[in-house]
This record gives sequence, structure tokens and C-alpha cells, in this order.
Amino acid sequence: MRYLLDTCCVSDYLRGVDSVVQQLQRAKPSEVAVSAVTVMELRYGAARRQSPRLTAAVEAFLGGVSILAFDAESAERAGVLRATMESNGLGIGLADCQIAATAMALDLTLVTHDGDLKRVPDLKVVDWRHAP
Repeated sequence: MRYLLDTCCVSDYLRGVDSVVQQLQRAKPSEVAVSAVTVMELRYGAARRQSPRLTAAVEAFLGGVSILAFDAESAERAGVLRATMESNGLGIGLADCQIAATAMALDLTLVTHDGDLKRVPDLKVVDWRHAP
């Protein structure tokens, strides 16, 4: 595995953002995964919109990708990461922190265009929205 897809990346894919669709199609299925936290965010968004079409798209996407648990090591990293960022005056949402910590714990590159996540120290980040 090489990439952890952030929720915004999956949303871009589902909306058909060309650069994201192309990059994801180029990646081998064994190279990409999502966090269980991203699964929660995607299902929340679909449930909130009450859109059968969006729900079906989310479920189809999730059926074809590996889902990584938010485990004890990721939880430990997330706690330290959030405290460190806050002590440096940088806020980060709980879900973003959990996703970043999962990527860090597993030495994966996070695919995102989220500015908060791009500020996380020592997190490998790539933005497929602006990929060549």
C-alpha cells in the first residue's frame, strides 16, 4: 500500500474531478486505501443528503478499496499530533487528525487538498487535484 485517500479526495473522485479520477485510475488497487474515519465521513455525508444516488456511489467506491482501521498506534499518534499542533497555534479537526495519524502510523502518503492536513509536520502529502 502506498496512498491513503482523504475524504476530500474520494469526494472529488465521486464528483468526477478529472485530475483525481485519472490519478486514481492509474494507481493499482493494492496501492490505495481509505481510513475507517473517511468511511464514516462519506457515509455521514450521504446520509445527510438523503441521496440514493450518492449513497450508491459511496458504497460502490468503498466496495472496491481497502479500509484501514483506526487502531491503537494511530490513536496514540493522533493524540500527540493534535496536542503538538495546538501548542504551536495550529488547529486541526478530530477526523483530520485521525486520518493523518493513520497515514503516519502506516508510512503512507496522504492524498488530499485540505490545507489543514498539508500543515501537519512529517506527514507525506500529495494533492491529486493539481497533479500533472
